Amino acid sequence: MRVIAFTREGEVRVGILWDENHVFDLERGLINYLTSEAGVNPSDAYRIASTLLPGSVSRLIERWRFLEDTIRKVVNMHRTWSLEELLEKGVVLRLSEIRFLPAVNDPPKIIGIGLNYDEYRVMLHYPKPEVPLFFFKPTNTLIGHEDYIVIPRGGRWPGTESKCLFHEFEMAVVIGRKTRNVDRSKAMDHIFGVTIFSDITAHDIEMIKPGFVLYQQRSKAFDTFSPVGPWIVTMDEVREKGVDLHNLRIARRRNGNVEGESNTRNMIYKIWEIIEFLSEIMTLEPGDIISLGSPPTGPEEGLQPGDTVETYIEFIGTLRNYVK
Repeated sequence: MRVIAFTREGEVRVGILWDENHVFDLERGLINYLTSEAGVNPSDAYRIASTLLPGSVSRLIERWRFLEDTIRKVVNMHRTWSLEELLEKGVVLRLSEIRFLPAVNDPPKIIGIGLNYDEYRVMLHYPKPEVPLFFFKPTNTLIGHEDYIVIPRGGRWPGTESKCLFHEFEMAVVIGRKTRNVDRSKAMDHIFGVTIFSDITAHDIEMIKPGFVLYQQRSKAFDTFSPVGPWIVTMDEVREKGVDLHNLRIARRRNGNVEGESNTRNMIYKIWEIIEFLSEIMTLEPGDIISLGSPPTGPEEGLQPGDTVETYIEFIGTLRNYVK
């Protein structure tokens, strides 16, 4: 399944990608299921659905093992309906009619892995890191698919304006359950799903003092600097389709042109190693986003107002954002 967070009539909702053009509203679907299959009266059905399926992706992930069978039954029941009926009942919406939210709209933590593609390490003449390098991004940086990246234009303080934004294009995993001191052999069982992450970096701020961590943190902390989405592909779909997450084409496009590409096989540290390492340091929680590093990034001259930027990952999809 592909889980989507979005707004509908000003309300935050969680849904499932129905087809390439539509999203299934889980709360509306559960209300229909309870009233038609379980005989629950509409007011009680609404109360149950809104309690079980709040507009919080992290809380949905916490409850996923309990709710997954019910969600599948709800979706399968509605697969017998025509698209016209689904649209008329408001259970399915056109993607063009919704506003995408970040794929995880309320992550407890956003963790970025640095210098994790070997060709980028070689290009920068850095030695292989002894352990995965990581940093944190604040939640104010989050935006969704087709939202706007805003170029920092500065204020009273130096180092708050940028003339050279880099677009780092990355695959990310979303943690599915509380994880502490997990062995790498079991680490993949702790993942809810995978998504796409664009780590926007004010490169000129980062290079005020190259390698100085406080400037690196500042360069990544501005509002709108963490597009994530459009959805989360759950691990059951990854397994059902036999997808190798360490063998996917990944590309960075600007205004329709491919400006950088690689393959996830080039990651220095694999997903299970990263989760094992991080879980020895901190408790990972449902909804945590771990972005797995970027191939060589850019553009050299920086993103420009009016640019359209995309991160494409084979099997997962395309995350598109606009620059202003």
